[in-house]
Amino acid sequence: MRALLACAGLAAAVFTAQAQTVTTGLQLSHDSDGLDQQQLTVGATASSGWGLKTGALRYRAVGGWTAHGETLAATYLLASETTHLDASAGASRIGKHMHAVGTLDWWHSLGAASSMGLSAERNLVDSQPGIEAGLVYDSLALVADHAFSDRYDVGLAGGSTWFSDGNHRPFLRTRWNAGLEANIGLNAYVKTRSYWNSSAHRPEYFSPERLNEVSLGLSSRFVVAGGVVVSAAVDAGRQYTEAGTEPIWSGSIGVSSTRGASPSCALTLQTANTAGLLSGSPTYRYTSLSGRLSVPF
Repeated sequence: MRALLACAGLAAAVFTAQAQTVTTGLQLSHDSDGLDQQQLTVGATASSGWGLKTGALRYRAVGGWTAHGETLAATYLLASETTHLDASAGASRIGKHMHAVGTLDWWHSLGAASSMGLSAERNLVDSQPGIEAGLVYDSLALVADHAFSDRYDVGLAGGSTWFSDGNHRPFLRTRWNAGLEANIGLNAYVKTRSYWNSSAHRPEYFSPERLNEVSLGLSSRFVVAGGVVVSAAVDAGRQYTEAGTEPIWSGSIGVSSTRGASPSCALTLQTANTAGLLSGSPTYRYTSLSGRLSVPF
């Protein structure tokens, strides 16, 4: 309730600069373990790039378990032809636990074909036992993109995640893209993910000793009548751990306004049998719906 009250007064009280934007976001998710998540955020950004964001969180699981919380963070956004910086730092209260949270995404162009950057995040382990234990994680990665030609490009991310229970997880992710049809933005891609856990088989989240994944997929992004952008992706592959091999898959579909539109909006539906920290069962399913609306004032 406190976060919702703060949302109501945020746009009027934070900044007085002429070019400002209010952004609202909603995320709903459900998984086959019976965990539901609801998150509502409202933020205001001034023409200087500085802003504030606040939100309300709610988790619900089978057996009647619930957890409520709020978030409040300062934000900063910088976008130019060669550099993009999107950062936030603040606090989140979930149940009886208070956490420092934050994100950092920095990209810099190295020329027409290459770019590199840094990605960092501190957040809670959002499973029922993770929330009850007050677990958080810190993640840091170097990221890079390179286009070999107009049709072929690759993206890499390598780094590590440190959990507050003492577990350390180095990781490497890659995505290799090949353009098939430019008119509808059709691409074929191969994506991989690998990581290792220094303290495996934690009860609060999926943590095998080692994990390797490879998937093959198709994606498309195109503009339809009225300036609406439609995007979709589907992929399937295999997951390898010390316990054996399992099939994996994921799919998404979304609609959004064109880049630079004002106001702008986006709505995305995703489903998969792997989901961040929580996947691990052959019968696991995860579905999420997220939306965003940005309005200048």
